[in-house]
Amino acid sequence: MKKGRQDQPHTITEAKDKKNQPTQISIQQPARGGSSKVWDFFCSVKLAVVIILMLVVACILGTVILQEKTLDEYTARYGYAAATFFRITELNNVFYSYWFAFLLVLLCANLICCTIKRWRNTFMQTGFILTHLSLILILIGGVVKFQLGVKGGVNVYEGKSVNYFLTQLINRQGKLDYVKKDLPFTIALDDFILEKNEPKFQLVSYIKSKDRQKVLEVKVGKRQRVPGSDYKVTIKDYIPDAELHQEPVNTSDTPDNPAIFVKLLGSDKVTAEGWLLAHDRNYYEDKKQDLRVEYIWLPSQAELEKAVSSIETTHPRVSVMVSEHGLSQDYPMELNKTFKLEGTNYSLRMLQYVLNYGDRRPLGEQPTENPAVQIEINGPEGSETRWVFEKFPDWDKMHPSKYKNLKITCSGIASRQMAKNTIRLFHSPEGKRVMVSIKDNHITSTKPWELEKKYSITDMNHQILVSNYFPSFDFKREVIKKSDEIGVPAIFVEVDGPGGRVDDWLFSNQQYATWYTDNNLALVYESTGESIKHFTSKLRIEENGQTVAEKTIRVNDPLTHKGYVIYQSSYDPEAGTFSGLQIVKDPGIPIVYSGFGALCFGVVFIFYIKPFLRKKQRKEMEV
Repeated sequence: MKKGRQDQPHTITEAKDKKNQPTQISIQQPARGGSSKVWDFFCSVKLAVVIILMLVVACILGTVILQEKTLDEYTARYGYAAATFFRITELNNVFYSYWFAFLLVLLCANLICCTIKRWRNTFMQTGFILTHLSLILILIGGVVKFQLGVKGGVNVYEGKSVNYFLTQLINRQGKLDYVKKDLPFTIALDDFILEKNEPKFQLVSYIKSKDRQKVLEVKVGKRQRVPGSDYKVTIKDYIPDAELHQEPVNTSDTPDNPAIFVKLLGSDKVTAEGWLLAHDRNYYEDKKQDLRVEYIWLPSQAELEKAVSSIETTHPRVSVMVSEHGLSQDYPMELNKTFKLEGTNYSLRMLQYVLNYGDRRPLGEQPTENPAVQIEINGPEGSETRWVFEKFPDWDKMHPSKYKNLKITCSGIASRQMAKNTIRLFHSPEGKRVMVSIKDNHITSTKPWELEKKYSITDMNHQILVSNYFPSFDFKREVIKKSDEIGVPAIFVEVDGPGGRVDDWLFSNQQYATWYTDNNLALVYESTGESIKHFTSKLRIEENGQTVAEKTIRVNDPLTHKGYVIYQSSYDPEAGTFSGLQIVKDPGIPIVYSGFGALCFGVVFIFYIKPFLRKKQRKEMEV
């Protein structure tokens, strides 16, 4: 007999019943002999445990370490050495790294080998095969997703189309980059629909002495106390869409608030008109014509006669009032000069001034719309810098500062600026009226002016006309209801406090707060912001100029075509003219779904079909 391996015959075992009929046949395969070490390695359960542990560690690292950030962001957070290590080892993109995909492939191979090794060719092992096959398919689908899947986005404007999308990529230098991916079709946006929820509004109270802000309930007829104070607020009326009508009126013949109505005419056509108030906005500017018209009220005839012969009528100044000392002082607006407040421990220095706060253009190009001066204050508690606004002297009420006891105002900044052509309309209580024309900082004419009379402007094809004069200018105010729809809501508020009872209308579009008589309580009626209800996009898919698919998509209801899934992800928050689309292609999804399907059938077979078949076999054997 020769030595060596001999094939062993298959052994067939028959189990017979009492009538000697076979009831079950099982085929027993002989044990494999001489399996290679590679086969044993891939069939090892220990290998599966090690791979799973490595995957768990990788998932933890992918959760703890920020993913898909730039090298600069990693450097700022973890340091340059760690950031470089993350980039080299792909720990900055764990789930899409090649080593993570390798671990999934290795686990998949281990499952395949283990399944083959333990497979017995019997129908009863169907559940075992399906469950193992499901895990293999899910792992393969994951590898395909991470390595072949793409995800990006593109903005499409109404009436326009695109045939590409952009994906984010961290390049080799660790910088964020965008890669253009072409589509095998064209996406056209026919319409974008943005639906908003009904806007909501709130009433906010502010107590200056306690620097405390509280939201009050907006309910008509309810009297409520402002928390932590002696003020009581009652909303007496509400209009969903209100408008304030203001009609200029004269309240007295005493000149306590003089105003004139001025018209500028070009070729007998009115080009500009409006009221100029001596103690408020007393000028009009036309930047295109380099023209400025001023209305200047002087308290006496002597001061008027002195002013008409001078180019400068006002000098910018800063006024400081110290409440705790009862002091009030005026200072000329001289930059970088330190002024000591006599009798106090305070000093101030004017750093800079602007004609239009927030305007970055040179001073000579700024319109005099929002003049302001920046002031540095030094006192017992150190240094403080604040902006003081000429037109908004109460700005600091809603913006608490270090030295709350210092009230600072400024004036004369706007009036100091000279246009190439300046018309000054002087007026005094005695009825003296003088018009002074100034060109290039030189007085060109001085003459009296009268109502309803036209005067030519030197070297300009324009005329000026003063059509009306009110000694005591005021507005007759009336709030009217425009519609029943929510537009610009307004509430009529009644406040009871230390200074008695006052009431006023608060509009939701008011720019500034409404203050109680003691300047300690402020109320603001404001919108809490509009919320978006729905945003949808009507899309068409075109190929070779022909429409092959169309759908109105919304969030969680995408359009699918040729393996690409098009989601509604964002929109233009300002104009609402474009739709933000997210485009995803994941070829691993069908494989993963197949895996889950196999898992479901396998579980059903193991827990229901297999027990049923065994029970049936036992009954047949007992017969």
